[in-house]
Amino acid sequence: MGGISNDPCRKSLSIQSFCYNNQVQQIHRRRVFLLCICLLISAAVHAGEKSDSRGKNTFRFLPPEPLFKAYIAESLSTANHFEIQWANKAPPGYPWPEGYGKRPLISIRLGMELPVMGGNIGNWAWYFGFPLSLNFLTDMFQADTAPVVNTDYWFGTRLEVLYKLNTRWPRNIGLRLLPFYHESTHIGDEVSLYWSRQDPEYYRINVSYEAWEFVIGLDEWDGGPESAYTLRIGVSGRWNTDGYYPLPVYEEYGIGYGPYPFHLSRGRIEYFGQMQIQVPSGFPAIGNWMFQGGLEVRNRILFDYFSDVPEVRGWTIVSSIGWYRYPENWKGRKIGFYLRILGGQNPHGQYREQYGYFSIGTGVSLGL
Repeated sequence: MGGISNDPCRKSLSIQSFCYNNQVQQIHRRRVFLLCICLLISAAVHAGEKSDSRGKNTFRFLPPEPLFKAYIAESLSTANHFEIQWANKAPPGYPWPEGYGKRPLISIRLGMELPVMGGNIGNWAWYFGFPLSLNFLTDMFQADTAPVVNTDYWFGTRLEVLYKLNTRWPRNIGLRLLPFYHESTHIGDEVSLYWSRQDPEYYRINVSYEAWEFVIGLDEWDGGPESAYTLRIGVSGRWNTDGYYPLPVYEEYGIGYGPYPFHLSRGRIEYFGQMQIQVPSGFPAIGNWMFQGGLEVRNRILFDYFSDVPEVRGWTIVSSIGWYRYPENWKGRKIGFYLRILGGQNPHGQYREQYGYFSIGTGVSLGL
């Protein structure tokens, strides 16, 4: 085949890489299957739940929802979406960059909350559960292979506390703690297989780490037919002493690298702010469709795999506007349509070394 070296060492690397990636693909299929089962169980539980009114002293297992709502503009969101998006440029070293900024990409996120317990004590409300999310970016209209650009999942533990105030604004103040969450993300298997066979300088970085996050929220929307103007500030950091990503193993780099100048991630802390606006009726709401606008500004670490000096940082901004249809009891979002814009760091796994990335997408969200 044209473009493939006849070097026997190169062929050996290609075979080993193929076997390795095949094993990785099987592992991720099992993970996706298990998480889909969890999604179905959670949906069945939520279907039969009825919410207690807050302000009463209550305690219950399997509460219907967390206190902090999931929004489209959040980086760590459990909001479900199917999105068509366009990006301004291909990721670094992407094998099929021609036409990347012109053809649409498909982004899919499947998120959920596994509630454990929650309750109310006077003006206090609290919640404990397990969030998790699966994320995929697919270059579906690439003519040769329609490859998966990036796969990602994260899961963790979440504790939330909310105190209701006797003021017009903010109506409440809340604290959200993710004492532990795990994220794993890497380039798609088609990309990895192509690189391992065609590019002697191929490398695959598996971004995989454990981290924590702490958030303070004002005027969190409680799911009722009232407007809310939510402000959040937060900070997150990794637990790993060896960085956000491990060094690649033999099967994950090409024979052109030597002496393999990879370095672990040195950055540790990221901080951010978020704003959400909910308007259930009147402009800019449309009939029974609630308006929601969101903004996240996050100071992020830009990965640098080939330097041993501290990594630089950059600002990433995500904004969204959308309209959502709720049931009469306002518990659980049925369906929504939105527009989302991102600028700053490429958010997709190994490609988080890229800055100056811009994407715009429109899609539908379900089950928020």
